[in-house]
Amino acid sequence: MLQWINDRVKVFGWIILLPLSLIFAVWGVHGIVDFTSNQDRGLKVNGEDVPVEQARLVYQERLAEAAKAYPDGMPEEVKQKIRDGVVSDLVATTLVDQKADSQHYAASDAEVLEAIRSNPAFQVGGVFNKDAYFALLQARNLTPERFETDERKQLKDRALEGGLYLSAFVTEADLKRDLALLNETRDVGYAILPLAKYVESAKPTPEQVKAYYDAHPDEFKTPDSVHLSYVALRLSDVTNEVAVDEAGLKAYYESVKDRFTQAEKRHARHILIQADKDDAAAQKKAADVYALATKPGADFAALAKQYSQDAGSAQQGGDLGSVEKSFFVGPFGDAVFSMKKGEIRGPVKTPFGYHIILLEDITPGATKSLAEVRAELEPQYKRSEAEKRYGDRQEKLEQYAFEDQSGLEGLAKKLNLKIEDVADFHKGLAGNDLAANAKVLSAAFNSDVLGGHNSRPIEVAPGYVVVVRARDRKAPVAEPLSAVTARAEAGAKAELARAAAKDAGQKLAAALKGGASWDAALKLIGATATPAKNPAPAREVQYTATKPVARSDRSVPSNILAGAFRLPPPKGGPSVGDTVINDGDVAVFLVASVTPGAFDAKDLAARRGRTNAVGTGELLTYLESLKSHAKVRVNPTLFD
Repeated sequence: MLQWINDRVKVFGWIILLPLSLIFAVWGVHGIVDFTSNQDRGLKVNGEDVPVEQARLVYQERLAEAAKAYPDGMPEEVKQKIRDGVVSDLVATTLVDQKADSQHYAASDAEVLEAIRSNPAFQVGGVFNKDAYFALLQARNLTPERFETDERKQLKDRALEGGLYLSAFVTEADLKRDLALLNETRDVGYAILPLAKYVESAKPTPEQVKAYYDAHPDEFKTPDSVHLSYVALRLSDVTNEVAVDEAGLKAYYESVKDRFTQAEKRHARHILIQADKDDAAAQKKAADVYALATKPGADFAALAKQYSQDAGSAQQGGDLGSVEKSFFVGPFGDAVFSMKKGEIRGPVKTPFGYHIILLEDITPGATKSLAEVRAELEPQYKRSEAEKRYGDRQEKLEQYAFEDQSGLEGLAKKLNLKIEDVADFHKGLAGNDLAANAKVLSAAFNSDVLGGHNSRPIEVAPGYVVVVRARDRKAPVAEPLSAVTARAEAGAKAELARAAAKDAGQKLAAALKGGASWDAALKLIGATATPAKNPAPAREVQYTATKPVARSDRSVPSNILAGAFRLPPPKGGPSVGDTVINDGDVAVFLVASVTPGAFDAKDLAARRGRTNAVGTGELLTYLESLKSHAKVRVNPTLFD
């Protein structure tokens, strides 16, 4: 259920469960749970059983989702984390429910109905729409009754949490201090010293090249390589083998005919009389309206505008459009799809109240013939047949690779595959898709494979598996300097450039700290205080004149912005800092002055934001109290 609630939050954009997400963020499962081997069936929270099926369903859903990241098998510690998370989530929601019940929180039918009607996910043009409502419930495989029960529970819990938020307050002094920091601006100027400027001028000596070579031996070794042989099974190759067989195509058409079938639709209007507290009165009123609607010459649309309490359709004369049966709630749909055209029926009771229904039209269902969909179906049929053959051959590939460890020849012959070779296979081999695959690399250098065994089938990509064998491993050895002089020289050149950029940055920063202007300081490193062009030349110092910037300013590189706001406010002179950005460029920045954020006692949005933060803190404290008094028992076999 929790995963389903999470889906609702994602799809509908609801935020009512934010407080619960905070619980999960601060609670450690082992801090609140007693894992015991007693006779409890599964999970108990303060003596209340949490359904075992619910826990197992959530666990299986999360396990299936996480398994996508572990194609070769999920580690046990990951499974344990998932189990702990499920227990923690279920314990938290149960504790909140229990507290809401003990405090006699409740939600009326009217509140549930209003929550549903006001939900943007169920609205079209800002008005509640039954089609949207039932479509979304159907997509979630939910009945209206189930959904409304969960909605009632959430409203009840929200009332408990809302009380904590409403009791929170913030003083004017706290608000003033927060805004002064949050909305603060700083006058910041900076210069970026590109590494490329110093690479251009760096000229390492032979001694420096040799020193770099000696200091970085791992950069100058031959790759760890093997002679790799493999067979590849590709879905694309299998698909090319498939010919369209008429009998097979007809059978495939029958299996997917529902896709080409338009279900029967019915066009209905209705008048809704809501049943709140006085069900008998609502039923009588509905009967009276039904009597009016069935009088000769009655205008049903006019009666709907006058009497219907369905805000989504009343002004359209109760028009519900032409839809399939699945879009209607059970009793309503049963009625509509058992009526004759022009018939008026009612009152019909549903969870929404009493309905008087007029069936205006019937659109019969229809199915397209094979001839009509042949062009669309043939490539799908070929793909389907190819996938079956591919799956069968993949199973045989695994079987043959395991049974015959003498080589690849036997399985290649049985499956009509070609043995391919890569004489010098290693990580980073250009233009080779296998060398870019971590699972293939791991298998190629596995001791079993190097010992003369076939690998298991490895999925390189969907519809593409290989079995590999490896031999003639060549371990990495140091290459002589004479063979890698160009690479060693490039490394030494980059090292000198980084050192030169760092020295220039320190020299620039020292001058600025000493009170020099940007112009004077930049001249010391051979640059000028001319603002950088856009785009700036790659080898020129990029200077940006001092300007006011806020914490959220997007025009300033993020590392420079963060560094500028970490500097202490200037006293008697600018605050100066430096950092490395863009993998080698040096940035020097200066803060000339600081302007605190303005405070406006009438700024309701700012006050509300701060109050919400305080309310969140109080909610967390409250939940910590619930946690400290909770008695939770979990049977170790809960997820077995």
